[in-house]
Amino acid sequence: MNLNPHLLMTWLVVCLLTLPLYITNAFEVPFPPSAAEIRSSAVLSSSSVEPSVDGVQNQQLSLVSGTKAEIMWCLPPIAKGGEVDFFSSLFGLPEKKAKKYEKPVLAFLHGSFHASWCWSEKYMPYFASLGYPCVAFSLQGTGGTPTVEEGAKKVKIAAHVADLDAFLRGLSDSDANNLGLQLGENPQIVLIGHSFGGLTIMKWLEQYYGEEEDNSSDQKINLAGVSLLCSVPPSGNGPMTLRFLLRSIRDSWAITAGFVLKKAITDVENCRKLFFGGAEYDNGITEEDIERYQGYFDRDTVATIDLSDLAKKLPSAKADKESGRAPFVDKLPSKSLVIAAGGDFIVDEEGSRETAKYLGLESPVIVDSPHDVMLGTNWKNGADAILEWVQAL
Repeated sequence: MNLNPHLLMTWLVVCLLTLPLYITNAFEVPFPPSAAEIRSSAVLSSSSVEPSVDGVQNQQLSLVSGTKAEIMWCLPPIAKGGEVDFFSSLFGLPEKKAKKYEKPVLAFLHGSFHASWCWSEKYMPYFASLGYPCVAFSLQGTGGTPTVEEGAKKVKIAAHVADLDAFLRGLSDSDANNLGLQLGENPQIVLIGHSFGGLTIMKWLEQYYGEEEDNSSDQKINLAGVSLLCSVPPSGNGPMTLRFLLRSIRDSWAITAGFVLKKAITDVENCRKLFFGGAEYDNGITEEDIERYQGYFDRDTVATIDLSDLAKKLPSAKADKESGRAPFVDKLPSKSLVIAAGGDFIVDEEGSRETAKYLGLESPVIVDSPHDVMLGTNWKNGADAILEWVQAL
């Protein structure tokens, strides 16, 4: 075979010039790609999902559970070594596999009247800046995640648990139904839930560890830790509502009116009191913020949790009667974290202590914050408590 000496010389020069670039990772591709590239089969929502925050991306993706869920993510730069191997590709050799992130994925789950947006304003950009990939999904009945049953006004807890399980499994690149976020094969996941999202996580843990032996052939979720913030306790809202009623009829009515009658969506004072500490609490929440949040609350209450169904399936039913511990505590991968807010108007300290005991803890960590620990000027109090805990996992 006759080789053109000029062509051969050109090829050698190109190789020599690109070698330093390859060694110094100059071929590294910015991450993440566009939303369209992440999952070509994704179904976009009919309108762009607000709010849009720098560094946070969102899209409506299909979960294996059958739900088309709003997913938000905020990712740090790709780990070194995850670049495409230029010479392997050039010579047809096996390519390097993308490395997973060095730090665990933080998976966030919201509570009632909220959706993934509540994590996108402060927590997701903050933790991503520290190297933690952040993901969140919106439960059925919110503006970005319609109910599977068209026109439904109530969603059973089992549906939320099924969606959470599908979401967590979809974070692994090796899962057949992965969401295409390229987080690595079976990445470590730290699960973080707020308010009713915390109770959903309790029910998921109950199911996951309860069925663990039956699902020995399935790929396990690489759970690294669980943190619940201002969580509805395992016994639900019933006992807590009674305590409020005995302490203050006015406060009890404010909570009932805010949630059941949805006054938190239209009444500024009620909204501030329930979620942001009230008018006397300086949390940096402006009137414009309240108006914006009430718009989100209205959008994200298309369907709400079916409380009558939940009352029959509360996590406390399977807890140890003496200690209050969950049956799966000894199976958890690490010591959990339960955060209570000193200015919480919705979940009282006794409720947070119940949640702590349920997860095998002596007591919750109390931070200076109202119920919505992830918003307002005090957001970092809760975030720093999470950071200290997650660094020790």
